Amino acid sequence: MNRLSELLKHLESLLPGVNEFERGFYSAVLLIGAVILLLLVLYCIYKLHRRAAGLDGVLLKRDDGDIFIARAALTQAIRHLEPSFPGTEIQKVVLRRKRGAELELGVALIYDESCGSFDMLTKNLKERIFRELVGTFGIDTVKSVAIKLVRLPEKTHGEPHNAVPPVSGF
Repeated sequence: MNRLSELLKHLESLLPGVNEFERGFYSAVLLIGAVILLLLVLYCIYKLHRRAAGLDGVLLKRDDGDIFIARAALTQAIRHLEPSFPGTEIQKVVLRRKRGAELELGVALIYDESCGSFDMLTKNLKERIFRELVGTFGIDTVKSVAIKLVRLPEKTHGEPHNAVPPVSGF
């Protein structure tokens, strides 16, 4: 306890100010700054913890033994869907845990806007992914598929990116 009071007296002598009020004011400012810095460090640690990397795979609990399906197998199965969706290129597949036992599959892709509606593509792609997961692997714990449009493909023949394809039927 004696050492603590000596340390406080030494720190007090470093504070500028002539009277006790000024020293008290500077002490409060330093204390508030230290608390804010501590909260900032704790917030960064919390965010890093919440931003954990994706899961390695899916564990299916069965009566006759558990089955582990690796993320690489899921990625390969989803990439086999690419030919069914012209104008798409799947870049990355990530498996994340949501709340409880629910899983989310994140799919990052490149999409060529000249191949139709992106909204329709995402709807159809999600349906096919769910069918593939349940039909091929028996995975029913994936409750959502998040589609992330990474970028549009590079135009090589001089067309502007915002060119609107002609609409048929008009």
